[in-house]
Amino acid sequence: MDSFCPVVEGSTVSAHQCLTLGAILRAFLTALLPLLKLGKHKLRVLWRLAVCGTPALAPIFLLVPTARIGIGRHAPCGDRHCPRCLAAKSRQWLQKQTQSLLPIPYFHCVFTLPAELNSLVLANQRRLYPLLFECAAQSLLEFGRNRLQGDLGITAVLHTWGQKLDFHPHLHCIVTAGALSPDRKQWHSPKQRKFLFPLRALGALFRGKFLAGLAQMLDSAELHLPDSQLTIPASCARWFSLLYSKRWVLYAKRPFGGAQQVLRYLANYTHRVALSNRRIIAFDVQHQSVTFTYRDYRHGSQLKELTLSALEFIRRFSLHILPSGLVRIRHYGILGNNRRKRDIQAARAIFERRGRALELQPQSVPDKPMTCPLCQKPGFRLVAFTDAAGLLHLIGVGPLLCDSS
Repeated sequence: MDSFCPVVEGSTVSAHQCLTLGAILRAFLTALLPLLKLGKHKLRVLWRLAVCGTPALAPIFLLVPTARIGIGRHAPCGDRHCPRCLAAKSRQWLQKQTQSLLPIPYFHCVFTLPAELNSLVLANQRRLYPLLFECAAQSLLEFGRNRLQGDLGITAVLHTWGQKLDFHPHLHCIVTAGALSPDRKQWHSPKQRKFLFPLRALGALFRGKFLAGLAQMLDSAELHLPDSQLTIPASCARWFSLLYSKRWVLYAKRPFGGAQQVLRYLANYTHRVALSNRRIIAFDVQHQSVTFTYRDYRHGSQLKELTLSALEFIRRFSLHILPSGLVRIRHYGILGNNRRKRDIQAARAIFERRGRALELQPQSVPDKPMTCPLCQKPGFRLVAFTDAAGLLHLIGVGPLLCDSS
């Protein structure tokens, strides 16, 4: 784990020093607070990320049972927006999702909202992100019932960023290549292998569902309107007409080959945050700038560098801090929480009768256990922590040698 990294006034921090999102926030956040104009929730998240793994958080104590050696470490923040804390959560989530995989190909669909909706979505995240989830999932489920006479399995993941940290709300959906019949006795696979459903028709259905839901919310005055023109009926009608006339972007990647590829994809993708630490190249305290890498997909996915002012960098990152309690990974159809166990068992029974049992290699679930810096042995477990009052709480261990390095 990282230790606190002080930044000297007028210095440039490079990749050989502590080059993390937390270090950037510690260097610039205090000075830029008056200019950021952020709400209380976003400020709390940013401060949490800034102090992750530093003495500002109460220490925890880990034990290597085979060596009876205890090690003190500064606690991680555990926030879902923290690139430092996300890896462990990703592994835990992946272990759980492995139990629901089927021996079939999977499709990957991406539903993107048009840029004309960005300001409205930013002002109404609690209402419009769930609408995005619901409309995308119901569009897929409706096509599944009409064309495959059954229910698909869908895992939907919300991403709100582009490569340059700009606001780009879109939904990644991992979809089963087939559907379970209502009586749970048959599995219906699509006739074609290169795509699941016609994209133009699926996109039109998604657009219609979302705009219908949006119109209902506007009519019932449920939304905050950042643009006063939307309060004028004629202007609002023209705005809706423009959105209906546009072809909404619906992208479908080539299907995954099977459960192994889905595992690798889920491990690397579902728990991403707007910016990982490895993309940060440098930041300059004197000139208040931050440089990071991005992929230019318009020019063959070339890796390029972008330098932003520290104020603009933090402003862009803050766009992707989700409201508290908003779930960004959701499951639908046969993967829904209320039916997953029953329906996955039924589907697997069908495939077993067809001689298609699921076999997963252990290395498909990446896991890099932390080892003791003294004895190089794995197997850490939490043995003590300090609470907000600074009191130490032991968790059922005997005497141990403690190293706070």
